[in-house]
Amino acid sequence: MPNRPDPHSTPRLFGADVTEVVLPGIGHRYDVRVAEGGPVTVVIHHSGRRDLYVMDPRGEDPRAAVALTDSQARTLGAILGGAYFKPAVVEEIEAVIGDLLIDWVTVEETSPGVGRTIAELEIRRLTRMTVAAILRDRVPLIAPEPTETLLPGDRLVVIGRQEDLSGFKRHVAG
Repeated sequence: MPNRPDPHSTPRLFGADVTEVVLPGIGHRYDVRVAEGGPVTVVIHHSGRRDLYVMDPRGEDPRAAVALTDSQARTLGAILGGAYFKPAVVEEIEAVIGDLLIDWVTVEETSPGVGRTIAELEIRRLTRMTVAAILRDRVPLIAPEPTETLLPGDRLVVIGRQEDLSGFKRHVAG
């Protein structure tokens, strides 16, 4: 369980998604806001041990916890950063689209897009984003037709500009 910060310690922000809190006598705690699910908390102990917690959406209770040595944490960081593997398709797409964004967005049961087609939502016209694929029940639908109806649990691969993603999320995912 992540240690709660000392009430006298002031959190420090690293951009909009990372907060650091000094944990006296223990080390430092970093709370990372993620795109989907609950936040991720990392506690770095003075000993070098890292505790990694995947929290519930409220950020209160851990859903999963892992203790890593310093070496394991550095290896995991390198993997997450793409030092070990970058899919060839990602390299090809990055070379072709440059500054365009490719992201995953999950359609929830309460999303405004549920039960509506891509055409009905006028996704491209209203959000300037394109649905390139839908992952539904682990089956990819590549280049879905405008008549494709969005269902709860669909994971959409969207392409567009970073500044248009939030409008897409509001319009389709809620």
